[in-house]
Amino acid sequence: MLDAEKLKKLKDNGHISEEEYIDEKKRLAAQIIKREDPAHAKNGIFYILLGWFLGTLGLHNFYAGYWGRALVQLTLTIVSPWFLYIPLLIVGIWVFVEILFVNKAPHHIPFKGNRGAILALRGFAIVAFALAAVYNDMIFEQTETGLEETLSGLTTEMPVE
Repeated sequence: MLDAEKLKKLKDNGHISEEEYIDEKKRLAAQIIKREDPAHAKNGIFYILLGWFLGTLGLHNFYAGYWGRALVQLTLTIVSPWFLYIPLLIVGIWVFVEILFVNKAPHHIPFKGNRGAILALRGFAIVAFALAAVYNDMIFEQTETGLEETLSGLTTEMPVE
């Protein structure tokens, strides 16, 4: 790849003209400006991992620069014991959606990182969520069946007066 130093050497050695030098210099500058991976871009893999492990605290959004979202998630998590943990459930679903669909930090700066790894982590999140839902359903059915058996046992053992 041609960089500024090589371009300068080509001009100094007489291989390219002054006009060609200026045109190539402008092209290089445009490439740097349009770069897909800016220096201050956040890592998408780290964003997803923070969301997975500490998402209800909003740490993934603090990291990405979404301060408003992060403060709302943190506040809802803190107050959730006073509201039967319903806000925590809402934040959990919210974080799951963010893990799957947020690809950019504020100001439309795309996350950097290996796209394959990011997709794999998102796939893992979907599978883990589905397994947790199935497991929860199985536990609920077992609890419901056990409760029915307990109640039927109580009614048959009660003496009739």
